[in-house]
Amino acid sequence: MKKASVPSASTSGYSPGLESTMFFMRLRRGAKWAFIVVIFAFAFSFLFAGVGGGSGSSDVIQQLLGMRGGDPIKGAENDVAKHPHSAHYLAALALAYEGKGRRGDAITTYTKYSKLKPKDTGALSALSRLEQEVATLRWDRYASLKSGMTIVYGPLSSDPLDSLAGTDTLISAYSSLQISKINSAYTSYTMATKAWESIYKLWIKAVPPSDLYQRANVELQLGESAYSGGDYTVALNAYTTFLKLVPKDSRASQVKKAVAQLRKLGAKG
Repeated sequence: MKKASVPSASTSGYSPGLESTMFFMRLRRGAKWAFIVVIFAFAFSFLFAGVGGGSGSSDVIQQLLGMRGGDPIKGAENDVAKHPHSAHYLAALALAYEGKGRRGDAITTYTKYSKLKPKDTGALSALSRLEQEVATLRWDRYASLKSGMTIVYGPLSSDPLDSLAGTDTLISAYSSLQISKINSAYTSYTMATKAWESIYKLWIKAVPPSDLYQRANVELQLGESAYSGGDYTVALNAYTTFLKLVPKDSRASQVKKAVAQLRKLGAKG
């Protein structure tokens, strides 16, 4: 019997193809000018536009760009320890974590910052991107485990049960274990999509009433995140709001198709 193949995994446990699409993974592997653009865009949005001055932010930026020595995370953590309620230093620490690929710590720090600056859409934008990355990675893990269920039809040569493939009882036990892992992975994925979705709900509240275009874009992204997690009613309401705000938008036709599909799935809104 032909043995099934499973997507290869990187050291992180996820497929290399998916890892290569991650935001800071792309920055590290791409041209340095792209990294510089993002760093300074972040610095302007979070550290120089309404957050407040201070040496911590410029130190972090220079250290991340290799313009000076020192550990950007250690310095930023020390600043936050001294000033735990400073939005300025929290922003610098979030930048340091994200620049070094510590996604979980970056999310936690951005969340603390957002509680102090709930109207800062820049921080919410960063949070939504990071939460989307988490959801994508968890989906990849779920898909990889699901593909491993081909063990029922013929174990992989690397599997310890390979020599016992003809033993129905052992295959059944193995399948039950795999199903449990798959269910757990899917639950983890849906939790991630809920976190991703929640950021857009906060972002909508932060958008100035006069900025209809930004509101429409956030509604569109809320719809996408909710749809991904199976929250079809929220997705339908978000897509419908998008169409009301910008009915002539170039994306309207695609959104209308999504609305029709959601209604077929039984979504109410």
